[in-house]
Amino acid sequence: MNILCLAALSFLQLHLCSAVSMNIFKSYGTAPEYAIILIPAKDIPGSSYKPLADALVKQSNQTLMVVVLDDQPNILQMPIAFAKALNTVIVNGHTGKVFLAAHGDGGQVVAAFGSLPSRYIEGIVLFSSYLIRGSRLNAYTHPILTISGDLDGITRITRIVDTFEELQGDVAQKPNQKFRSPVIVMKGVNYGQFASKANITYDLNPEVSQTDAFGIIFNYTYAFMVVTQNGPNIAAAKAVLEKGYINTETLLQPLSEVKALDQNLEQVSHWTITAQQLIINSITPISVEFVNHEITEASKRQHHKHNFRVLDDLKINSTTKIVFTNNPADEGILPQSPTQLTATMTSQDAVKKLTTSSQFGNPSTCQDINQEAVNFAYSKSSSTAQRRYQTAMAPIMFMNDVNASTFDQWNKASLQLIYNNTGLFVGATRFRTNKPNSDQSIGEQDDCTLLSPYRAMEWIYIDALRYTKPQITKRIS
Repeated sequence: MNILCLAALSFLQLHLCSAVSMNIFKSYGTAPEYAIILIPAKDIPGSSYKPLADALVKQSNQTLMVVVLDDQPNILQMPIAFAKALNTVIVNGHTGKVFLAAHGDGGQVVAAFGSLPSRYIEGIVLFSSYLIRGSRLNAYTHPILTISGDLDGITRITRIVDTFEELQGDVAQKPNQKFRSPVIVMKGVNYGQFASKANITYDLNPEVSQTDAFGIIFNYTYAFMVVTQNGPNIAAAKAVLEKGYINTETLLQPLSEVKALDQNLEQVSHWTITAQQLIINSITPISVEFVNHEITEASKRQHHKHNFRVLDDLKINSTTKIVFTNNPADEGILPQSPTQLTATMTSQDAVKKLTTSSQFGNPSTCQDINQEAVNFAYSKSSSTAQRRYQTAMAPIMFMNDVNASTFDQWNKASLQLIYNNTGLFVGATRFRTNKPNSDQSIGEQDDCTLLSPYRAMEWIYIDALRYTKPQITKRIS
């Protein structure tokens, strides 16, 4: 039985090895100092990466060798595919460790394979990819470079925000982590430019030429290899990565700031607090404290009660449930921002009963508040993002609020987000009541399904820029 198993395994290995084909790119006059084995994205043939490989070799002054697999192996095929590619590297003159790189969803295969200790792997390079949630940069087995463009429509910049924020936390504790696991976002580059591919579904139009994109990709990739391998000119290479870190931090800062309104360690929805202020709409100053608590899906419905105490101050409580797109596989093509903020808030009438000396304007509707979310997101966006959004002419538009007759009806409602070729249409559901709670605490409510400013910002930065392509699809809803 054991002999039969060994024979079957040998046959399988032979079959897999024979199925693995690749192309090599190198200078044939010198022995390369560095070597990359590149795994393609699943739906892109390896031949599409020939221009990138040629550019990397040429710009390295012939110190780099690149081996590109023709097809993406699955995780079971990966050990044999890697062994064959490594043998090709050795036969062609490189005897040191190699960098294992991948594009797009190939990054998930490479990251999983690279998580195992290996004396042959120097580092990992993820082109338009990332470590999935549950894996930590600072705990990863090998040095790892995460690099993508801000016009990547497949691996959203909002997904890379999460990885970069993780790196920022690591760098605060250990500054050299920016060299061991750098996260770089390149301005003006899209997903397809890694593979010289245009018109990839859902990708965005780039703002730099293919030649310039290759140059930017090379600069960061080569600097990472030099630093990791402790090669010549390491100081200059570190300077490149340092600049990349600073540029990425600047580029992502507006997104991080708006994301933190509702996703933070304090578990407070600051945007709901703003919404509450808009509903109360006090014209004259009042001494008031606004308090918000975020709740989970498992929380009980008791969150709809609003308890007040009148001491020296007026204290107003609100609660928020943040709802996201279901994304268990951590796909970067899906929206990363909340689909809605389910906000239970206090009505203006309730506040009027507790302070008789203040003047009030008309309370804002849910539609009004959602319009303010868009205005706020736009004001916080970079000038580049604002320009792109204006050029795209795919605005966010609003439908009238739908009024729910009961809290249960409202609680089951969802914020309407309708994508089409003219823009994004948003429709909220509102619940208002003047009835006090049974425990005699003041229970007047003015509840809304709110648009997250981060959702609006994700539209401004990404989805509006591809509005001419089919939008009504589960992939981007």
